[in-house]
Amino acid sequence: MKKYIIEYGLWTGLVLICFAIMLFILDAHYENSSSTQIINALIQISGITLACIAFKKHNDSLISWAQVRKIGTGISLVVSLIAISYTLLLTNIIEPDYMDKALEISYYQTAENYPEALANMNLNEYVEAAKPYTWLTYPSILFFTIVFGFIYSVILGLLIKTKKSRV
Repeated sequence: MKKYIIEYGLWTGLVLICFAIMLFILDAHYENSSSTQIINALIQISGITLACIAFKKHNDSLISWAQVRKIGTGISLVVSLIAISYTLLLTNIIEPDYMDKALEISYYQTAENYPEALANMNLNEYVEAAKPYTWLTYPSILFFTIVFGFIYSVILGLLIKTKKSRV
């Protein structure tokens, strides 16, 4: 299983990084659109599904529910570590003022949609108040990627698990 987790985790992470670089080149990496999140989820789902099918194929068409969960969660861990590495690279080297721009966009979206939530804060006050919490981005990536992968793996496991043959 470890071979499939590492191999498919790296490939899935690579595809996700290519998608993130495409968004960066198109200057769309600040948008937190649902279509971007759906594409990211579909890439992760594809990687997990392909890994489980490959494992099942090379294991005489046998795979248990526990094995699917382990493969899916393992791939999600690898993917989340790659995503965190890319995010660190983006925010510290490629575009050091990324978090400031993201907070600025968040301020204007909040001002437009929920002006009462800002309690008469201006942009600088908002950025200074939110900046200490930007580190939460990294554990959030780890947590949500793994949880999503686990939940999907539980569902996939119910669909593709095989019962042991009576020989």
